[in-house]
Amino acid sequence: MKKSLFIMFIVGLFAADGFAQSDSLSALMNRGGQQLYVKKYEEAIKTFEAALKLDSNNFEALENIATAHSSIGNHAKAKMYFEKAYAINPQNAQINNNLGAICSNAGDVNQAIKYFEAAVKIDSTSAIYHANLGMEYLKIGRTMAGMPHLHKANLLNPFQPEILFSLGNGYATANRLDSAQYFYEQCLNSGGSTPELYFFMGTIKDKLDKPKEAEVFYKKALELKTNYPECIRSLGILYITQGRYTEASMEFQRALKIDSTYYGNWIGLGSAYALEGRGAEADAILKKLFAVDSSLGFELMRVINEERSRQKEKSKKD
Repeated sequence: MKKSLFIMFIVGLFAADGFAQSDSLSALMNRGGQQLYVKKYEEAIKTFEAALKLDSNNFEALENIATAHSSIGNHAKAKMYFEKAYAINPQNAQINNNLGAICSNAGDVNQAIKYFEAAVKIDSTSAIYHANLGMEYLKIGRTMAGMPHLHKANLLNPFQPEILFSLGNGYATANRLDSAQYFYEQCLNSGGSTPELYFFMGTIKDKLDKPKEAEVFYKKALELKTNYPECIRSLGILYITQGRYTEASMEFQRALKIDSTYYGNWIGLGSAYALEGRGAEADAILKKLFAVDSSLGFELMRVINEERSRQKEKSKKD
């Protein structure tokens, strides 16, 4: 914004950007730090920009302005400033961790792992660095590489729901169901309460042949996230295995309202109808599936036949 000579003369020591020309670098850094602490990110960015005009290679200013940009979702600018700080001091653990987080959010897992590995190598005492590296390994299926870091993070900072949840996920992926159940329970006891936690716990209970407990957790997940297709579908399947076909059909109808293009839901609904004795409705779905892909129709027939056989064997045992 242009100002008249008269105004410039009146404001004296104030520059066009609102900062005093006499402001020292240390004063700007202190002010920016305070603004960052109270989450006045836009103000902090302007203050640190002023500081960088005085010293373009100030490591702390680069790190802080990157943090402010990241906090308001300006990830591209955050990465740019973090990279400038990294060029000055690549052996700073926090910068490596922050760059890892930026890459992780952008979906660049391999680059994220590179930075997280560096952060852990520089500072092996940080639970956050170990947790980030462990969780990133899990994303690409490297469970054996990730689990030691998650255990280390849990040892350094116990009772953290996100770390405990990730440990449960790792054991679930490895099909170590009892261990997965243990860490999911620890996560719940530590305050974890996400729909994903309840759903995964329900899945583990289901696999451990604890259908009543599984149903409770599925329903808790759906209380928090009504439109949760995977959970609705799992609850429908659970009802089928319990012979509760009417309830199962209701769940699959609910799932189809969310996503009518997912044929697994149609197979579930067709199975529930057939097992419930609603032959005409089951046949209509069967014809629909054959029209799309014959393998879908045969899959529906297989599910129905297997469930009928399973229920027959179950009744003999009872």
